[in-house]
Amino acid sequence: MKQVLLSALIALILNLSVYFIASAQPGKFNQFYMFLARAKVAPQWTVTSLVQYRSYDADITDSRLFLVNTYADYKLKNAPVQFGGGYMYLEISPYDETGTEKKTILEHRVFQQVTIGHKLSERLDLSQRYRFEERFLFSDRFILRARHLLTANYKLGNLENGRWTLIGKNEIRMNLDKETAFDSFRLWGGAGYKVTKTFEVESYWMSQFESGGIFNFGVLSLRKSFDFTRKNKN
Repeated sequence: MKQVLLSALIALILNLSVYFIASAQPGKFNQFYMFLARAKVAPQWTVTSLVQYRSYDADITDSRLFLVNTYADYKLKNAPVQFGGGYMYLEISPYDETGTEKKTILEHRVFQQVTIGHKLSERLDLSQRYRFEERFLFSDRFILRARHLLTANYKLGNLENGRWTLIGKNEIRMNLDKETAFDSFRLWGGAGYKVTKTFEVESYWMSQFESGGIFNFGVLSLRKSFDFTRKNKN
């Protein structure tokens, strides 16, 4: 019965992703590249740094967004809960209404977050991340935003040495200090391949729903992990 429920949950996530992607109005296809490095620096502490680059259509030189981000998480000893915070720097490059002129908006962002893990079976893990952001834009704008990210990871093949994982995500972002509370909603669907124990490649399709329309992204993510708490065996 438990396996039936887990299979139904995975099927629901995939079907919802396909439905919303199929319902999306024609628009620009965007590219999304990310490199993430995560280091365990103490038994309860991890530090994560990432770089993201997004471009319009098939032209990788047509920048849509560039960001660098660093944050630290503290994991409770007796619960799958992490508390963290960090800083992000962004260069956002939107087009005007005519689609011919582009400007660059610089942003500083400070955020706090709580991540909760849920192990539903040997194959299926869920996590929830609640993040609050203070966004400082150089055009004298300040935006306070809340985000909730739900991630599902389903391991394929052998549990001990299997390399493939199915990944589904959804995230809602809400403004806390604007007349229009809704900011955007994202749906992700894809897979991860573990090249080594510490290096993984992930590929997704992501659709972002905003008041201005639906934007689709092809995503390539590289992930590298380090553990500085392990004793030197030499």
